[in-house]
Amino acid sequence: MITHLPNIFYLSGFSGSSGFLCITEKTAHLYTDFRYLQQASEEAPFFEIIKVGNSEDFSEMVTFLAKSGIKNLSVEEEYLTLRVYNQLQKAAQGIELHSQLHFVEEIRAIKEESEVEKIATAARIADKAFLQILPLIKPGMREEEIALELEYRLRKEGSQKNPFDIIVASGPRSALPHGLASPRIIGEGELITIDFGAVFAGYSSDMTRTFVLGAPSKKQRDIYKLVLDAQELAMQNLTAGNHCQAIDALTREHFQKNGYASFFGHGLGHGVGLEVHELPTLSPKGNRTLEEGMVFTVEPGLYFEGWGGVRIEDLVVLHNNGPKILTSSPKGLSI
Repeated sequence: MITHLPNIFYLSGFSGSSGFLCITEKTAHLYTDFRYLQQASEEAPFFEIIKVGNSEDFSEMVTFLAKSGIKNLSVEEEYLTLRVYNQLQKAAQGIELHSQLHFVEEIRAIKEESEVEKIATAARIADKAFLQILPLIKPGMREEEIALELEYRLRKEGSQKNPFDIIVASGPRSALPHGLASPRIIGEGELITIDFGAVFAGYSSDMTRTFVLGAPSKKQRDIYKLVLDAQELAMQNLTAGNHCQAIDALTREHFQKNGYASFFGHGLGHGVGLEVHELPTLSPKGNRTLEEGMVFTVEPGLYFEGWGGVRIEDLVVLHNNGPKILTSSPKGLSI
């Protein structure tokens, strides 16, 4: 039983916001309500479409499973609330529920060529929008204004929506890795970090650039170079067969040698596709080996409370001969 909407879309093509799948050895059923019946039949031609009252109406599925003699049903433990799980368990008398974690996500981690092209298109949209807003940024602007201008250009270039809320963090706020755009007014000489993405045909992109409004100080230049060197070090070691933890460790060792290990508090990267955060995870907890066809970010950063921070994030697809960078915006310390 599949209930997570991105997994439903991946397996069936159905993009509606209400429904679930039930897949057996011989059958593939899509359960949805009246609002989505026509859409489901058009988007999921290889599934039998079954009308239900809502996405928590399991009666039709349970009846089918009972008639088929099926006694075991796997469910996505990460996406079922306790209430829905209890409701399903009550309805599915005589059927044993089994929790599965990341079963479909493991498959999604390896992208097909058509998926990579959609992600690459989303990355190109983001690059175009970013280059359009850079000349507009002036002292006295609010972070929110920059985010609004960026979102307008993203949509105009073809993005379906924002894959996540746009991050614009300036001055001391750039020390916040997830500092959403605020009413703060930007001043000259400040670091500005912008983290955003685009969505094309359901697939996301993700990128971050940090730049200075005016002439950078020596510390700003030094910290920026440390982060850029860390990213380049990781890029040079991205090969199929290498371990996610090992790549992350390289950047931490780089920062450790320069006395800044404690100022890098998040993972080096994450998978990107139908969701902006998916497998693989490049972090101390990343337990996968890198494989050809994986798409993920490489985003080291250093953050200093009260001063600011620097993060540089690119999106890559891994080939047998190494990574191909999908983000094309310049990475020199922009002024």
